[in-house]
Amino acid sequence: MKIETKFNQLKEEDRKAFITYFPFGFPKIAYTNDIFLALQKGGVDIIELGFPFSDPLADGPIIQKASACALEQKITIDIFFDTIKKIKKDINIPIVIMSYYNPIYRYKLAKFFKKAKVNKISGTILVDLPFEESSQYINQARKQGIDPIFFITPTTSAKRAKKIAKNSKGFIYYVSIAGITGPKALSYSDISSHIKDIKKITNTPVCVGFGIHNHKQVRRISFFSDGVIVGSEIVKFIDKNYKQINFLQKLENHVRRLRS
Repeated sequence: MKIETKFNQLKEEDRKAFITYFPFGFPKIAYTNDIFLALQKGGVDIIELGFPFSDPLADGPIIQKASACALEQKITIDIFFDTIKKIKKDINIPIVIMSYYNPIYRYKLAKFFKKAKVNKISGTILVDLPFEESSQYINQARKQGIDPIFFITPTTSAKRAKKIAKNSKGFIYYVSIAGITGPKALSYSDISSHIKDIKKITNTPVCVGFGIHNHKQVRRISFFSDGVIVGSEIVKFIDKNYKQINFLQKLENHVRRLRS
């Protein structure tokens, strides 16, 4: 499903997007399909699936630990896409790949996006690729009909934000705080003010991530954004519960509580 189609559907239903992240290969590659299904059943609208990298500079300790666990399994991009291929027949919500530039560059941009298209990936986020150096990435993504999604942060200048907003497709990822991922106390007034400024320059949906870890935060941020992204809280819950017999039902219920 195209990300734009999902947001149009959400608008008709008078809902905001609830987006979750977890890294591929965590806690084991074999868990991927079941985790996807539990997230979808719990009401997730878009899933960000991370491809782990050895130097995750934007990630806090929770996701760093999960990424290290995944990398120990010798994952590759080919294994990544083979796993997604098996998942897609059961998933009817957009999948966005979130990673760093190094693994994609080494795999070759054109090859990566051809594989992404075949496997019906809806969008991509490359955490450490500066917008000013992203022209080849944007061209390859659009060539295959895949949305390149970019970040706007609290410190992004108005001039730069306009350029990013013009080129980010699917949605804009607004980073709620300066710093790394992980549970944080958030200033709703500051986030709301920045979102209003972004919405003055674009019609592209704006979704907020980083630091969001409970139902209250999801609810408050949903009032003034188009969607909320929860990552570390999902990863922490998986890490704590995946060995339990009723893990998948617990995950589904946890997601439902967060987004309700």
